This record gives sequence, C-alpha cells and structure tokens, in this order.
Amino acid sequence: MLSYAPAAAVAGSHPWSPFEPWLSPFLPHATSLVLLVLIAHLVCRHWRGSGVLGVAGLVGIWAWTNALQHQKSTTTPPPDARVISAGFANLGISKAPAPGAADALQDWASEQPFDLFGVVECSTSQLEHIRSWQKWHTVHAEPENHSADGIALFSMHPIRSVKIARTSNARLDHLTAIVDAPGGTFQVELTHPCPPVPGWLHQRRAELNQISTAATSSNWPVVVLGDLNETPYGASWRRLLKTSGLSATGPLGTPTWPSQLKGVPVPQCLGIRIDHILVGPEWEAGPLKVGPKITSDHRPIRVEIWLGDQEET
Repeated sequence: MLSYAPAAAVAGSHPWSPFEPWLSPFLPHATSLVLLVLIAHLVCRHWRGSGVLGVAGLVGIWAWTNALQHQKSTTTPPPDARVISAGFANLGISKAPAPGAADALQDWASEQPFDLFGVVECSTSQLEHIRSWQKWHTVHAEPENHSADGIALFSMHPIRSVKIARTSNARLDHLTAIVDAPGGTFQVELTHPCPPVPGWLHQRRAELNQISTAATSSNWPVVVLGDLNETPYGASWRRLLKTSGLSATGPLGTPTWPSQLKGVPVPQCLGIRIDHILVGPEWEAGPLKVGPKITSDHRPIRVEIWLGDQEET
C-alpha cells in the first residue's frame, strides 16, 4: 500500500491516467498517506525518496484542494426567500424499521422536515414507511422483478409531470419530475449512475451524459439528487459540471460512503463522498449537511436551496 500511494496521488488526479477512474475517489486518502510516509523519510534522512514523495504529495494536495473549490458558494436565505429543504438517501436495499423501533433517518428528518426527498435502492416497505412521515406527493418505480432497487421522489409540493426511464443496459431507473413550488416551478433529476468499475465505464458515461442533457435542455431550474458514484476528485466529475452548467452544493469534503461494510462500522474519515445534490445557476444554497449512520451503507444528505431571482424565474 505504501508503494502504491505516491502513484495513486498522481495518477488519481489526471484524466490521462488509465487508473484515474479507480484511484481518484481515494485521492485524499492516498495523499495523506504520502505525506505521512514523507515525514518518516525526512526524519530518517532518506533524501531521494523524500524528493519523489514530495512531488507526489504536492500534486495530490493541489488536486485535492482544487477539486473542493468546484462548489456553489453557500449563503443565508433572505427573509422573503421560498426555501426548499432538499434531501437524498441511498437506502441500501434495506427494510423499513419495525413499528415503534428507532429510526435514525426519520429522527434526522424530523429535526427539519424535507420539502423534497429523493431515494434510491428503496424497498416497498421503506417507501410506505417514508410516506407515513408527512402528507407527500409521491412518485415511485421498481424494476420488473420487484426487487428492492426502487426509486422514489417525495415532495410536499405538487408534482406536475414525471418521466422514469433508463439508459441502455442501466441497472436502475432515472427519474425526471417537474415540481410546482410557491417559489417557482423547477425540474428534479433523481439518479443513480453505475460505479466506475471495469466493464461499466461506457455505460457510466452515458448515464452521466443523461444528467448533462437534462440540465441543458430543461425549461426550468434544475436540481439533481443522487448517488452519483463519483467523488469531487475525478475527471468525470469535472466533465459533468462543465457540460451541464450545474454546481455542487458543499462542503464537498464530508464522506457519505461507506458508513458500514457488511455490518461493520467504518469511521467517517475513511469514507468517500459519492452522494450529491447539484443545482443550476438559478439557485442559491446553504451548506450541505451529512446525516447520521442509518441502516444503509450510505449517509443521507440535505441542503436548503431557493431560487435567487424570484422575478426572473
């Protein structure tokens, strides 16, 4: 692991590297490891190795900090703003808690109820459980085999229209909805692209391109909710923001996955950020908040957003 850390810090930050899709998610971890090894080399006066590690560390730090700048500036909503509390969660194909049992997600949501809440990998029991929280307008779909890979959008405002589709060979649905809110009508893209693993990169690019196409062709301000399976450090992430005109709500440095692996808790500092809420240029946003550990291996997220120019929108 020590021998691969310098290569990961460099190769994981550049689109020309064939290792970039698999190494870029762990750029902060690799860079931190490089710096620790660099300190050990300096203490032991291994100057040649220190030089190599120093270059790798500088490249990693530059790529790390530069990526975190690609986010929308947070601000405080004005008194007359129609604020929308938007949230997202990958429910990890988990069952709803038993009646009367503690539910960390519901407790977190009750602190500040959602106006808009999107979920993926949603089982039927979870769907009914979330429906019981509030009087929602709801859209839901599951694959033909009725597995738990469902997708659902819950809104406190009327949903004017909805389209649920898939790109070719996609595992999960992609949901597009038009929502009529007091502050203005807007479009929601709820999605879950496949991860960057061998054999899926072509399909993954098609799914990310679908987000860009939806954002650039919409007649409404766009909000994207999803487990994008993409950290802020990859070339695909930069390409998505550039081609779509969307901005990430931040801060981007807080990990959302994994909170656990096969039931074993994972410290949050060892995780990566792959769950996101993106917004178009018409929106203003407050700071994004990452929720507690839930039954899924993902942590939920939420952010307050509002349309910046009420008259124009």
